[in-house]
Amino acid sequence: MSSPPPSRPTRHRAATPLSQTVQRLLPPLVSVTAVVVVIVILLVLNSRPSHPDAGPAVVSPPTATPTGSLTATPTRSSPRPTPARSSPAAHSSTVASPVAQPPMTQPPVTRPPAATRPAVTVLNNSRRPGLAARVADEVRARGGPIRQTGNFRGRVAVTTAYYAPGQRGAAEQLARAFGQVQRVAPRFAGLPGSGLTLVVTRTWSG
Repeated sequence: MSSPPPSRPTRHRAATPLSQTVQRLLPPLVSVTAVVVVIVILLVLNSRPSHPDAGPAVVSPPTATPTGSLTATPTRSSPRPTPARSSPAAHSSTVASPVAQPPMTQPPVTRPPAATRPAVTVLNNSRRPGLAARVADEVRARGGPIRQTGNFRGRVAVTTAYYAPGQRGAAEQLARAFGQVQRVAPRFAGLPGSGLTLVVTRTWSG
């Protein structure tokens, strides 16, 4: 029988010393540590409040001063003055108390100035004696000037205020002042007098 071949001796690799392992890992650790330190420094610088004198970028623009006045910039804000509150008594002294108006039983009659009011001629066209004079007194009491009084022998159906050219407004005002005036019309030929003429009939009350 043949003898088995001799076995080769097993070679074992020597363990890597610890110092070599540290030397291999040291450069990457230094690089990572440097990056972390730079990031931390940047974060700290950005989180710190800026100094008021850091530069023009943080300086607020100066407040414009009105023309013709020079004022120093105050170092601290001064308290605003409290506006004085007016008492009710002060208001009551300046506000006039309302004046009570008396009740009006009849609407006021608008009267033009005496200088612009034409004189009225009053004519009686009824069988009631003295009617023209009584009506003239009523017109005069309302501020209307009277030219003359008389009688009219023609025939007028209702009490009418006759007006000359340019006197229609005065005739309408006379009719508004006296409800007995039932008609306003222009003057016609044959009517006695001139200008504004009031012909009263038996329908006039009073």
